[in-house]
Amino acid sequence: MSTLIANHCFRLLDHEPRINFSNSFNLALHDRTARVRYNFTIAQLHRVSIQLQLPQDNLRTPEGDVVSSVEALAMVCRRLTEPSKLFTVADGFGRSTTAYDCKLKTTIAIMYANHATLLYFARATVLKPQDDYSAAVARKGSPLRACWAFIDGTKQYIARPSARANPESSFENLQRSVYSGHPRRHCLNWQAVTAPDGLIISVYGPVEGRRHDTTMLSMSGLLEYMHKEGWFEGNVIYGDPAYGTADYLCYPFPLATPGSVQAEFNARMSNVREAVEWGFGRVKPL
Repeated sequence: MSTLIANHCFRLLDHEPRINFSNSFNLALHDRTARVRYNFTIAQLHRVSIQLQLPQDNLRTPEGDVVSSVEALAMVCRRLTEPSKLFTVADGFGRSTTAYDCKLKTTIAIMYANHATLLYFARATVLKPQDDYSAAVARKGSPLRACWAFIDGTKQYIARPSARANPESSFENLQRSVYSGHPRRHCLNWQAVTAPDGLIISVYGPVEGRRHDTTMLSMSGLLEYMHKEGWFEGNVIYGDPAYGTADYLCYPFPLATPGSVQAEFNARMSNVREAVEWGFGRVKPL
């Protein structure tokens, strides 16, 4: 036995990492440090927690853990700021990984319950300024006077998924369902509608990476929602050629001849449409 150990023929199990429970959330954290860790200062976290309608005294998890709303929001922001192990972020708050995970999921569940309808479509945000949005797009050089917002999809790259222990059917193949042949990556698809001022009006997803943008649009029911509301009549959103044309939706002229009026239309709309890409660029790194 001693010979085997001396020659490293056995691999000894490592000890479980230990949380430093002397760490804690610092309400007096410097603004620059807070922005790096949470993307917000501590004062901003206070204001955001109020706007998100989190409990203003303490937040209680189903397991009975209690945490202040500001710290709970900081936990969410810290987790979303950068890719890192759960142990790393839990250790920074002096919490066990189990306790941190419970608080994280509870906070996200509360935020989603309070604002799920806004994620699908922020109706009150565009009800009045829709004509102002159209005018703003026109002032930027758009030849399409009735365009008030832009629709686009984006891909969120993920690791290759493994098979589930209890698949819903024997034909389930998670790797194939999330694999997109265009970037040749495993990913999830998201759809967003962005207003000219940069506000994301609508978000839908995630959808399997193999789905086409038009399929995702159909799954979202966005055009049906706009038809049902009625007050979108006479206005359109603008998307790339993948979407095609429909009521309330416009796209570039296909196969436009260089130098033609159609080509000029496409070029001018392309310049204005960059706003939707900026929205994804701000959100995806969070």
